[in-house]
Amino acid sequence: MNLIERAKNILLQPKKEWQVIAGETTTVSDLYKSYIVPLAAIGPIASIIGMSVVGITMPFTGTYRVPIATAVVSSVLSYVLGLAGVYILALIIDFLAPNFSGEKNMSQALKLSAYSAT
Repeated sequence: MNLIERAKNILLQPKKEWQVIAGETTTVSDLYKSYIVPLAAIGPIASIIGMSVVGITMPFTGTYRVPIATAVVSSVLSYVLGLAGVYILALIIDFLAPNFSGEKNMSQALKLSAYSAT
């Protein structure tokens, strides 16, 4: 499914979309390539633009613009940690699933972790 359509459906028709998601079979790499990587890039890109181009307004001192290199390094770090965070959350969900009468299934745990972050 298209990334934009999936995100829209999760936000506007969550009950129906979660049923569709539950029935899908996907691999970790496919989910990362088609959904997690592009969606996780939105925040860091906006952060670079916000910090370096628009700037940060500071009371009594005016607008401060972060050097582009600093903004890029900060955003890349944020991006990598965001991607890792989705996987770590999936590991936690998979580990805890039996405690909530669920079954261990890493693929389902990653789908929950990835799509719930929408």
